[in-house]
Order: sequence, then C-alpha cells, then structure tokens
Amino acid sequence: MDEGMSVRVDRLGHRSLSKDRQVPGSLASLPVAVAAVVAVPAAVVVIAELVQWRACRCGWSTDRPEGGHGLAPGPQTVLVLGCPSRPGGQLHPMQRWRTDIAVRSMHPVHGRLLFTGGCTGAPGELSEARVMATYAHQVLGVQQEQIALEEAARSTWQNVQHCVDQLERAGSITIASTPTHAARARRYLTQQRPDLARRLVPAADYRLGERCGWKVATLVHALARTTGHVLTSRGATA
Repeated sequence: MDEGMSVRVDRLGHRSLSKDRQVPGSLASLPVAVAAVVAVPAAVVVIAELVQWRACRCGWSTDRPEGGHGLAPGPQTVLVLGCPSRPGGQLHPMQRWRTDIAVRSMHPVHGRLLFTGGCTGAPGELSEARVMATYAHQVLGVQQEQIALEEAARSTWQNVQHCVDQLERAGSITIASTPTHAARARRYLTQQRPDLARRLVPAADYRLGERCGWKVATLVHALARTTGHVLTSRGATA
C-alpha cells in the first residue's frame, strides 16, 4: 500500500483505498501560537493588577491608631505626587490619573489637595504641580481655595520632604498616586516623620481594570528601579 493511503470500510462492508488528509505543520501549530499570543499579555496584566492591589495595602505605619481606615478628626490633606508633564507643559496621562485618584479620595467639605512637583521641562514651563492643579480646577471642578501648591520638589523623597510643614496642619493625610508609587511615598513619610505617618489614611487609588496599560508601565518602571538599586549596591560593595 502506498504511503499516505488507508483502507476505509463503508456501512455495506465494501473496502476502498483513500488518501489520508494531513494538516500542514504550520496550521497544526497555529492554535498554540494564538493561545500564547493571548496568554502572555493577559498574564502580564493580571500580574500588574495583583502588584498594584497589593501595593495599596503596603507602606502603612505599624503604630497607626485603630480605626485608621476612616478620616481622622480635623481637615484632610491629599498629597498629590507629581510626575513630568508633556512637552510644552501639557497634561500627561499619568498626571491625569494621579489627579483623578486625588479628587475621588478627597473629602468634599473638609479636604484639600496639595500638589507637589517642580518644573522638569524647559525653562519657563509650568511646574508639575501647577499643571495638575489646573486640570483639577478647570476640568474636575475643584475649588481654588481647596488647592495648594509645592513647586520645588524634583523627586518622590522631596515631594514628601518639602510638604511636611503643610502636612503638620492636617488631621488626616492621604497620598494620591499610582498604588506602587504611593506606597513608596508612605514609606518615605514614615522615615522622615513617623508622627505624621500615623495620620495616613488610604486613597481610592486601586480600581480593577482601570488604566491597565499604565499599570503595566508602572510595574516595569518599579522593576527597573529596583534592579538598578540592586546593581548599584552590589557595585558599591564589590
């Protein structure tokens, strides 16, 4: 019998020769390739969601008073962490996200927004803080008297450090940024002023499925930052 031929028997018992149909290798592997193309990005998004969800539960002072998950007595200050604007002082999508988080985390009566971030663009451009504050006022409807600015900070550490004096007047403190970034800022506040860290209350920063692409981007940035620190520390001890 020729290779690729097979014997087929019909319902009446008659035998006949027929040629086997063979699926080309490229087509046979197509479902696996499609599944891999879909599964890998989906896995990355799921991991990013888990990391961001976990981050919003980290960085809290270990000696916060019981019931710290509600507003403490007194006014609330929402510290909004800056990031570089687009060229020309235009609002960056990450700035928009951070400001959205801040506004939905702010008490409508007793809250105020403290935007922090200097100018990282060309000389004469608006500071990061002012760009975000403009969006909060003109687009999100936050009143000017509920907005304060700090326009000198150029790092997350300085975002916290330069705002300590204003945070001292707050009954409760909320840090608004992406969950991983806000967790780092909470650690910095604990290191700089443990007494103020006891006033921290959560922001409404994590929402499932919100800005998945930016969640992945912030995860990649955090991993790169951690890797850089590890390599730097190893080089210093070598």
